Amino acid sequence: MNDKDRIILQKISGYAKEAGDYVQGMTFDAFMQDRKTMSATAFCISQIGELAKEVSEGAQAVNPEIPWRSIKGMRNKIVHDYENVDLAVLWGTITKSLPTLIQNIDNLLTLEANSDFTLEPENEE
Repeated sequence: MNDKDRIILQKISGYAKEAGDYVQGMTFDAFMQDRKTMSATAFCISQIGELAKEVSEGAQAVNPEIPWRSIKGMRNKIVHDYENVDLAVLWGTITKSLPTLIQNIDNLLTLEANSDFTLEPENEE
């Protein structure tokens, strides 16, 4: 994985966690009554989709457990047809899909961090 992909994945995980934080302790009914939370979470998900488009094809190919196409599709729906977003689908994405996405990305980043690759210290002469 290259540095750019790693940074993008860190940002995706951050936005996913942020969306989860916004709905922490909320019920679907409370979510439906809270336009600010709906907008904030939709923004986070659109950012996740925007960032996912920037992940290299190679990184996407070797990480099929991450639903790249669905992530980008959800972004397109929010950005291009916000008024017709199914709020039950948005809720399900936030409460069911994002925790799995976070786990997959965080596992991937941990594996990458624990790989055998290390920078060699400079020789001090």
